Amino acid sequence: MSNLISDPTRGLDESLKASRSMGVLMIVLGVLAIIYPLFATVFTFNVIGFVLLLFGFLQLFHGFQLSKARLGQHLLTSLIGIFYLMVGFWILRHPVFSILDLTLVIGILFVIQGSVQVIHAFEGREEHRKWPLLNGIAGIILGILIWSRWPLDSLTLLGLLVGINLIMTGVSLVVIFKNAKQSLAAAGDLK
Repeated sequence: MSNLISDPTRGLDESLKASRSMGVLMIVLGVLAIIYPLFATVFTFNVIGFVLLLFGFLQLFHGFQLSKARLGQHLLTSLIGIFYLMVGFWILRHPVFSILDLTLVIGILFVIQGSVQVIHAFEGREEHRKWPLLNGIAGIILGILIWSRWPLDSLTLLGLLVGINLIMTGVSLVVIFKNAKQSLAAAGDLK
């Protein structure tokens, strides 16, 4: 009987560790983007389509994992995954559009992603809201900053803001992992 109980917990633990690893990777990439904003902009311009495709597939996969959770979480996560896929395919389909256009698209993406994260924050438990809510608000602010400085600072602004967004998202994932591990540990103590 104890094997039946530990199997779902082990799967959840592995999923949480994967989320933590993705968060740490996002933090490292964000720091590199802030240190080298021009390189980050060029890199973003050349491969952002592939990155968005990857995140789209990951979001869809995560959305399918949430299928047993609330319908709103499953639906919003799947929709953001579909949006990432659409933007990624669009960028790859039109590789010669300018950095100015890409900067504007990233600004729109930040606002949409931030809005979805704010909605997710209010769907979750109250003690786990702070970081996702701050991350969502930061994404919205970064999107607005891109729009307000567009097209003047597009060469370096995009790399800098992508770095900040990666760090905020990575920190949010790591904090969510830590809180989930504490919740699992507390639930284990109750049994």
